[in-house]
Amino acid sequence: MSLDFWELVLKTITDYELLQKGDRVVVGVSGGPDSMALLAVLRSLKEKYDLTLHVVHVNHMFRGQQAREEAEFVAKMAEKWGLTWSIFERDVPALSKEQGLSPEEAGHKVRHEIYRQVGEKIGATKLALGHHADDRAETILLHLIQGTGLDGLAAMPPRHGWLIRPLARVNKEQILDFCKRESLPYRLDPTNTEDIYLRNKIRLSLLPCLQKEFNPQIVKNLLKLEDIIWAENCFWENLLEKNLPEIMLEQTKDKIKIDLEKFNLLDLALKRRTVRKLYKMLKPEFQNLGYTHVEKVIEICKNKKGLQKFLLPEQVLLKKSYTYFELIQTDKKEKRKPEEGLYLIWEIPGELLLPKQQKLLKAYYSAKPPRLKGDFFKVVLDGDKIKSPLIVRTRQPGDRIRPLGLGGTQKLKDYFINRKIERDVRDLLPLVCQENEIVWLPGLTINDDYKVSPGTKKFIVLELVDREYV
Repeated sequence: MSLDFWELVLKTITDYELLQKGDRVVVGVSGGPDSMALLAVLRSLKEKYDLTLHVVHVNHMFRGQQAREEAEFVAKMAEKWGLTWSIFERDVPALSKEQGLSPEEAGHKVRHEIYRQVGEKIGATKLALGHHADDRAETILLHLIQGTGLDGLAAMPPRHGWLIRPLARVNKEQILDFCKRESLPYRLDPTNTEDIYLRNKIRLSLLPCLQKEFNPQIVKNLLKLEDIIWAENCFWENLLEKNLPEIMLEQTKDKIKIDLEKFNLLDLALKRRTVRKLYKMLKPEFQNLGYTHVEKVIEICKNKKGLQKFLLPEQVLLKKSYTYFELIQTDKKEKRKPEEGLYLIWEIPGELLLPKQQKLLKAYYSAKPPRLKGDFFKVVLDGDKIKSPLIVRTRQPGDRIRPLGLGGTQKLKDYFINRKIERDVRDLLPLVCQENEIVWLPGLTINDDYKVSPGTKKFIVLELVDREYV
């Protein structure tokens, strides 16, 4: 099996031209078996390709001392193998709450910002990550469940820009066997075996069920689908690269100006890809722009009205005139409109889509309280105190909250200030209310009056999940 591992890895590197002579490679290493196997592979190929390897580890500060020990382990292994390394600590839980992101989103954002910064500093030509075949299959299922386009079904190709995945065709079992045969040490993250995240549920429950009950070759079939879509995407990207100069009027570091008439003549599929491409040109480190925002840009561009503005994620401003439109990276934070007076009725148990944010609220009853991460994106409340329907809305003047453990109420505005929630984010946060009382601020806190107590007999779980791009 070890031979199969090497054959697949070398074939992947050759087929997708992942490495060239003299490459300077940033290697993302968590300390787990996948990234340690990746590092061992690249180290073995170091002389053949004249590689310069730089190890990067990011401590997300979720697991205290255990995470610090993993960082020390990675640094020691890099030293032992004669490689340069960088260790970073980032308070991802705090970032998650400040920016209204899920822990996974915040962690992804932090890691890739660091990879980019280190890459620029050392003049790196490649970023190598340890994603393998099972990861790719899980991601396809994850995106299908949450809602996605073609990009989401080919989100982990062996190569994308400067990012390479040499282990893309080997599975977890082959990686573990390789580590065993090569006596490679590694560390295990215990949260990977807990069903607190949707990805974990797919890995631990859904994928094994599909393999056992429907098709043992499901992973291979999903990867074939990804390869097909990846090739189709490459075709569209090449077409886009040819068309872009014809519609672009101006490009600077912070602004892109597009001919409105020529843009509106494009096929819808090409329009969508153009909008995503333009956004990526301004925000290369940001994940793909969601469907709702892309459609909003296209809708505004079709509108016959004159000047219109719309603020996209990460403070990118769409400014549309009669003959052109611009995407502008703004320095000052322009005030976003709330979700146009968001006010939705949430029948529980059940699901509710927040259309502007492409987030999904889920509510279900549980016989016993589930294990929670503690980030307040998933909470459990006293089911006897929660009555259907709930109201989901944005904040209003005079709102008050009774935060968990505070022992009293306070103005919602003061609570946001104390938690250092950015001003423009406050108007976007969904509040889950029972009549006029706030019972849950997703990602922040719950109402102390609705918490589970020793006498609770009925439990209801509320969860906010991403519909696109985890």
